[in-house]
Amino acid sequence: MLKKSVRISRADGLEARSFAKLVQVASKYDSKIYMETETKRVNAKSIMGMMSLEPEKDETIIISAEGADEAEAVSEIEGFFTAVKN
Repeated sequence: MLKKSVRISRADGLEARSFAKLVQVASKYDSKIYMETETKRVNAKSIMGMMSLEPEKDETIIISAEGADEAEAVSEIEGFFTAVKN
């Protein structure tokens, strides 16, 4: 299992369209992928789960993945959260 703490720095914020793109990215991978805040842990492949997480700009989240492609999954998702615009 791989875990990485990431600070959200997306300039365009996180709204429904951003969550949909993130779920598409996570769904490309076979690994189990989760996002965590201090109070909640959700499946990154679930649009409803991700929207319920409600992460905001400058918040720190933990990305965790377990599976054969976990490193690639965490790396791409980290890039999503730190991109200026996707």
